[in-house]
Amino acid sequence: MDYLIPAEVPYEFLNSIGITAVEHLSIEVVKGGLKLDCYNNVQKYLKNNQGEIQFGWSYSQLGNIVLKLTGHVVVKRPDNSLLCVTPSEHNTNKIFFTPDNSVGSLISNNKLPAKIHALVDDEIVQKFVKLDQLHNQMRLDGNLIGIEYIMNEKHLISKRLINACQKFS
Repeated sequence: MDYLIPAEVPYEFLNSIGITAVEHLSIEVVKGGLKLDCYNNVQKYLKNNQGEIQFGWSYSQLGNIVLKLTGHVVVKRPDNSLLCVTPSEHNTNKIFFTPDNSVGSLISNNKLPAKIHALVDDEIVQKFVKLDQLHNQMRLDGNLIGIEYIMNEKHLISKRLINACQKFS
């Protein structure tokens, strides 16, 4: 099971965690832009265009059970509109994005952070979210052994997670 760009974000849940503004941005890939390299893609764009760096969160979901906010960088144009210039991992031409300049201070080892939230009250989903949060921390720390261990733990609960996803679909 993979995280995917949702058709709609769970606004009620986002409001409950203090997020009140979500924008639906078009993706216009910068020439030479690479997946998972948003900061450098924005820098390439800004060499030939006006604007500035805008940190924030992009959204992906695992079924209807888990929401992931991933640190992301887009272009803030002179008219204050936002533009994503990074190719999507999910072969989409739009993303959901919330500006948040504090994301820049959360960068560790040149990696952007993620926040993972359960959208349902389910024991296996809660366990997966804790593992995914730990995975994010190990990724930021560069702990490859920890990542491998967590990936194995996720694999061990994968069938139960699929059942939970089906239960809440």
